[in-house]
Amino acid sequence: MDKVSISSAFAKKRTVWIKTFGCQMNYHDSERILSHLQEINFTQTDDPATADLILFNTCAIRDLANSKFYSGLGEIKKIKGGRPDLLVGIAGCISQTDGEELLKKYKHLDFAFGTDTIDQINEMIYRLYQGEHKIFSNSQDNRSNYSIETKITHGSLQAFVNIIKGCNNFCSYCIVPFTRGREKSRKIAEVVADVRNLVLTKNIQEVTLLGQNVNSFGKENGENLSQLILELEKIEGLRLLRYTTSHPKDLSDELISVYKVASKLSNHLHLPIQSGSDSVLKRMNRGHDTAHYINLIQKIRSLRPDIVISTDIIVGFPNETEEEYQATIDFIEKMQFDFIYSYAFSARQGTKAAQMADSLSEDLRNRRLVLLQNVQVEIQRAIRAALVGKHFVMLLEGSNSKNGIKKWFGRTSCHRLVHVKMEDDNSNYQWKWVEVEIISTTPHSCQGKFIKFC
Repeated sequence: MDKVSISSAFAKKRTVWIKTFGCQMNYHDSERILSHLQEINFTQTDDPATADLILFNTCAIRDLANSKFYSGLGEIKKIKGGRPDLLVGIAGCISQTDGEELLKKYKHLDFAFGTDTIDQINEMIYRLYQGEHKIFSNSQDNRSNYSIETKITHGSLQAFVNIIKGCNNFCSYCIVPFTRGREKSRKIAEVVADVRNLVLTKNIQEVTLLGQNVNSFGKENGENLSQLILELEKIEGLRLLRYTTSHPKDLSDELISVYKVASKLSNHLHLPIQSGSDSVLKRMNRGHDTAHYINLIQKIRSLRPDIVISTDIIVGFPNETEEEYQATIDFIEKMQFDFIYSYAFSARQGTKAAQMADSLSEDLRNRRLVLLQNVQVEIQRAIRAALVGKHFVMLLEGSNSKNGIKKWFGRTSCHRLVHVKMEDDNSNYQWKWVEVEIISTTPHSCQGKFIKFC
């Protein structure tokens, strides 16, 4: 069915409610879904009770995201019961692996589609309105080349741009290679043209390059991430460039050297270590040890002494000993991470770690997680306190009020969250670049004083 035929069948205006779980890649995918739905006269609504279409974009990585999805899917059953014309669908990683079974299990679920069939959503909606039932699509794109145009629907000055999809590393705990497939990169020329178009037509000024392993970008094309960053650096109007997520095994000296010359590149690197124990890293099949990781950080800090480093930690990997756990505590104290994302291990069906015999209880995992997070909070408290009096530039993203005081918030180039009271409570400062001075801090955020517009 061609786009013209599909579009002509949707003269009636309809609304969609979408709930997104998981990583930035999923939020990027949701933006793409919404862009397609606009073509067939759907607009986004914040009220699922009145929506014509309800979508869940799911994450298969974390238990919390899974639980929230299933809870939400159960709640929607009540809405669907009184509105048989309502369409309910799921996308994302859970749909990729379990979508067909979920369609059988949940009678109020109409369709499910995987991570590589997002661009088919309008056709699926059309087929459902034509009377088909229980549509499932999770085929993966097996083409060697990867080409895609970034689609956005928001009025933000920020955009996520996917540059590589999939992962070849097969960490023993991770399901990404099974839900997103093998690594495929876009060509540098295409990404540059894509970003330049976003800057010119959408006034995008801050771009985050996305991929499950951005450090592997371009390998199959004889290109690399450092070359891409230097080309994007030339785009007039682009002010800030971020990227995520990196793998220590694939972080090259060439990419590290870019931090010396790329003025638009964020002063922040998120580099997941997952464990501070070499024996655990080996069981995780990470392909590096802690000495390699430390060497990378030392190289980057030699070029940018004030760079902010953050990481991911998994606590309670199967059979993690007290010594291995303590090695992780010692590691985060040594590295002084600005912030971490930390989780208790949860097995994912189909991964090697899920097949490992395991002696740890969930209670022990949770206790270890809380202790680690308490240690990290004190590290962050000291780091943030040292920021008082320093100046940063940031893009104001929104505002909120507490105790009757309205403040605006944004993230600095180094990804720190700052709240600032502006001069006039009645003015709209969203998407303004400002310089702020840090006047007080907590372990998780900073309070700033407005200095000037930038």
